[in-house]
Amino acid sequence: MKSLAEALREGVWVADGGIGTWFLTQGVDARQLPLLALTHEDLVLRCHLEYLQAGAQILETHTFNANRSKLEALGLSANVGELHRRAAQLARHARDIYGEPAYILGSLGPLALPVGSEGVVSIERGEAEAIYREAVSGLLAGGVDGFIVETMSDLSTIEAAVHAIRSECTLPVVVSLAFSPWGNTLYGVTPEEAVEALLALPGGPPAAIGANCGSGPTPLLDAVIRMAEQTRGSGIPLVAYPNAGEPTMLDGHVHYPATPAYMAAIVPALRAAGCSVIGGCCGTTPEHIRAVRRTVTQAPEVRISLPAPAVRPEDGTADTGELRSEATRSLRDYWRRRFFVSVELDPPRGSNPARILSAARELERHAVDAINVADSPMARVRMGALAAARLIQENTALATILHFTTRDRNLMGLQSDLLGAHALGITNILCLTGDPPGLGDYAHATAVYDLDSVGLVKVLQGFNQGHDALNQPIGTATQFTIGVGVNPNAESLDAEVERLRRKIEAGAQFVMTQPIYAPEQWRRFWDKAGKLLSIPVVLGVMPLVSYRQAVYLNNEVPGIAIPEEIVARFESVQDSVALGVDLAQDLIQALRQEIQGVYLVPSFNRIEPLLPLIEAVRKAES
Repeated sequence: MKSLAEALREGVWVADGGIGTWFLTQGVDARQLPLLALTHEDLVLRCHLEYLQAGAQILETHTFNANRSKLEALGLSANVGELHRRAAQLARHARDIYGEPAYILGSLGPLALPVGSEGVVSIERGEAEAIYREAVSGLLAGGVDGFIVETMSDLSTIEAAVHAIRSECTLPVVVSLAFSPWGNTLYGVTPEEAVEALLALPGGPPAAIGANCGSGPTPLLDAVIRMAEQTRGSGIPLVAYPNAGEPTMLDGHVHYPATPAYMAAIVPALRAAGCSVIGGCCGTTPEHIRAVRRTVTQAPEVRISLPAPAVRPEDGTADTGELRSEATRSLRDYWRRRFFVSVELDPPRGSNPARILSAARELERHAVDAINVADSPMARVRMGALAAARLIQENTALATILHFTTRDRNLMGLQSDLLGAHALGITNILCLTGDPPGLGDYAHATAVYDLDSVGLVKVLQGFNQGHDALNQPIGTATQFTIGVGVNPNAESLDAEVERLRRKIEAGAQFVMTQPIYAPEQWRRFWDKAGKLLSIPVVLGVMPLVSYRQAVYLNNEVPGIAIPEEIVARFESVQDSVALGVDLAQDLIQALRQEIQGVYLVPSFNRIEPLLPLIEAVRKAES
């Protein structure tokens, strides 16, 4: 999947529609709208899902009125950072459930007062930036792909919001203003003046600019055309989020007159004006967005179709017993060929595998060797790892490493699933005990744990010798490649080394480590365990993307330890993603001669920051 910045410069993307008005149709009290991400998570999730199902490719977080200034004006209070973090997570959760690629924009709306105005009561510039930074920090922690500063009327507020974003990250920023039918904002800014100011913003212009809200599609189109005349030649794409017309009261309810068909009819003119993003604002519904998507694509909605089993030409029967050789290659073939690179991907939360398959294809183009498929990590329900691994091997030439936990299956179920995996060509298994259910969504669920990871290794070793856990024959012996995990950051290295010894004695054939961040962490473990490690070692590497992530991982995630000097480097750096990649590259280079490969773990399941790292690893081989 392209980065958001690239996507905005290429093609036309359909965004979601009115969020607040959607909630009002569900009977939500208007005054409570800003807090829904904390009080009605299921409703926020359903709203995002309906827009994705309608064809939206860009979602906005439900945070438009959630800044501290607006909350106080409404007489509401909340932990602003947590509110924004949760809103971003819910949008990401909806995307994971739906399964198709989509971008998440963190929504930042106006403050309760303008910023730095001499003529009216206003908010000081420094205070405004502080208010926006609270929101930005939460949205970053929730994993947004970029930001939209929307429904703006005064240029000082825009400058404060953009500066707050850029002081925290380098993600793309979209800026959208609200224009009246008379062609200016509430504070008199014209489209031409807006473009001139945005192009001259400190740090460079936004990734895209445009208009939203207003009085309906036609006045907004006029504003966009005027902006297009100013942006021509600048390479800055435009965005358009029109209202569904001027609202009126009808039978005691707010009514918006513009129909989905009318919204769709204006799409060609918006495209001709140079809009790369077209969505909806107040009064627009999933039906409006569905009509826009059909007009943009000029084709029915795309539905993923999985490949049918191959047909043997000699007898016409379906071939369900063998996959192509590239996908079934044992990892043992890789250790001899080159430095091994694998990337972890989490299966989707829903039944649509499009996003994980898109990521796998992109990784294949960047010459990775395998995909690690996680098994409901952090005890949260996702598509079965076995099904996801099979789909990846059907759709790419990559090998997969199936994370297989003993948490959810009894001894009989474990063996049945493993034999089924082998029949499907999934032969590389990472043996894990699994996170306890109490960590995840189903705290009341019962864990099984008939075996631990050592016991699972013994079962697989038995299969490779032609018998099951009760020493009963299974016919042809399997050819599993058996992997185990190890934590070089364990509090008790002696206990961790002893457990590794038991795993190797049980039949482990390769080791994958928890992520580390400094060569000394590995070498300290090697000093104690090196004499055991005659099998390949694949080093876990999870590039950091922000200071907050570093602090969170260091304090709240078991098995991860980040040196304080590394955490400190992220506190003041501007491009934290680039720093994370550079540090990961330095780590790999320092240990390259001591390990057989690396196992890359993306933050927020985003592979884009890993791509330059993979390229650097491969370039070092030439």
